Amino acid sequence: MTNNINDNYDSIDNNDKVELVNEVKMLFNKILIKHESEIDDEKRWILLNCNDPILLKKLDDMTIIMLHVLDAIGRLEHVNSITISKDTSIPKGTVSKIIPKLISKEFIIKEAIPNNKKESLFKITPLGKEVFYLHQAMHRKLESGANDLLKKYAREDLQFIIRFLTDLNDLALLYKEAE
Repeated sequence: MTNNINDNYDSIDNNDKVELVNEVKMLFNKILIKHESEIDDEKRWILLNCNDPILLKKLDDMTIIMLHVLDAIGRLEHVNSITISKDTSIPKGTVSKIIPKLISKEFIIKEAIPNNKKESLFKITPLGKEVFYLHQAMHRKLESGANDLLKKYAREDLQFIIRFLTDLNDLALLYKEAE
């Protein structure tokens, strides 16, 4: 008789756990979808907070990846494309395609390295610094919001979140080797 009672509890626990797992997956999908739309929000925030009409025109066809390459050049200053690629995790080929666009917008300049015909360094221009500062301000606002959110949780909750995100980061869902 006790086996049946335990089986019932196990069944209830498993059903409850399945529901919770499904809710976590559903919420995770919602976060992913929201994050994709917030990429547009990032550019929109920069456009709304830019007061320079000339700069606004140059920002019109700017992509988020272009903003992140410009951000790396602004932070690292006098930097080559390989370092930009490593810093941003944007493939070198993509960085190489973005650089001429940023130069044409007059956001960066290309400087030759003496005795090196293959490699160049990139430096941000005063116009590029305006975009860089707007991008930094937007990230400070995001950082402040994230801090406010996380401060609501107890130490144990934050430790669990860290453990969960670490496990999630280590998980390879699609390319897991057959066991």
